[in-house]
Amino acid sequence: MPRVAPAAYRYVQEVLDFGFHNAHSVGMTARLERDFAARFGQKYGIAHCNGTATLQTALLAAGVGVGDEVIVPTFTVFSTPAAVLQCNAVPVIVDVDPDTWTISVDAIRKHLTPRTRAIIPVSICGLPPDLDPIMELAQANKLVVIEDNAQCVLGWYKGRVAGSIGHFASFSFQASKTITCGDGGILTCSDDTLALAARKAATLGFKDLTVKPGATVVPESLRCRPDYQRHASLGWNQRLPEVACAVALAELERVDELTEMRRYCAMAFDQVVREFDWVVPQRTPEGYVNAYWNYAVQFRHDDVPWSKLLDTFVSLGGDGFYGSYQPAHLEPVFANLNRAVDANPARYPHFAGRLPRYCKGICPNWEAIQPRIAMLKTNYFATDAADQQAEILAQTLKRFA
Repeated sequence: MPRVAPAAYRYVQEVLDFGFHNAHSVGMTARLERDFAARFGQKYGIAHCNGTATLQTALLAAGVGVGDEVIVPTFTVFSTPAAVLQCNAVPVIVDVDPDTWTISVDAIRKHLTPRTRAIIPVSICGLPPDLDPIMELAQANKLVVIEDNAQCVLGWYKGRVAGSIGHFASFSFQASKTITCGDGGILTCSDDTLALAARKAATLGFKDLTVKPGATVVPESLRCRPDYQRHASLGWNQRLPEVACAVALAELERVDELTEMRRYCAMAFDQVVREFDWVVPQRTPEGYVNAYWNYAVQFRHDDVPWSKLLDTFVSLGGDGFYGSYQPAHLEPVFANLNRAVDANPARYPHFAGRLPRYCKGICPNWEAIQPRIAMLKTNYFATDAADQQAEILAQTLKRFA
């Protein structure tokens, strides 16, 4: 399988041949937004310049603002809590399930307060979280749910594709993701009001925008008028260029093939690790389908350092593997924020008295597991490459059996 879809070259050429115009385009953005939304069970898609931007837009469209609380898991890329901070809201970082490593429903329930406005459940390593009880909590407490599916393309939860359940779903087109155009993202939604708010939030708050596919600019008949008042609300400038949309569209058209290749890679690794009781993969519950953005395991061999396993794997010809990101609540930005607010609460009135103490001990499940995690790559484009890496992993683990 080629790294870049053959259709991408043709679509990009169409964009270049048409040229770049403010009021008109060849329609790649519209095609991507329409087709992506349909593929993932939503009415609307809004293309963005990156996946973090989609979260920012969703929060702004949902009305999240100064001092509001948004619940996020500790096992996530920093973009998730960062988007909350960028709204001057409070990230309430909670623990994960010890087996699936997705956000704990009990932890969400424990941390709900009258200031909670939204929940961002993250599909991590390709596995969706337990969404039904999250949606029940959201309905009971009038919260907005934003599925963060940056790592989950065609994962499934109890018969529904991940990204079709929350009020919003965020996807990333960053270079390592299943669908990529180098960088980019898309936000999907089925609620007419929220979708329109998101379109405007992603496009400088232009008041006469619509949410129809590709509607990223106000009609020229309005914009040309000297008396036209353009901006009725606050918005970012998060649009994805047509050239990038062309590449993402071509990748979307082969998404089944891309996802199945990742699953093949994951199953090749899975057959190996099942022979070693001290290597424990992320658990995929019954009724879930893991999209395997990577294949993640926990090493439970107390006598072998993580770095020794990595060095051995690489020395035998392995491509390497990644450790987990630091628990989100232990990233230095949060300790620095706590110190800044403590030192000068008058400068941060929206945080004073409201910030959690971001410190060790608040997410014990993930704090214990995180140092032992290894995430193996699944972005191979040939089965023989995946089989070779699985064989090297087997050789590596046998040395420490």
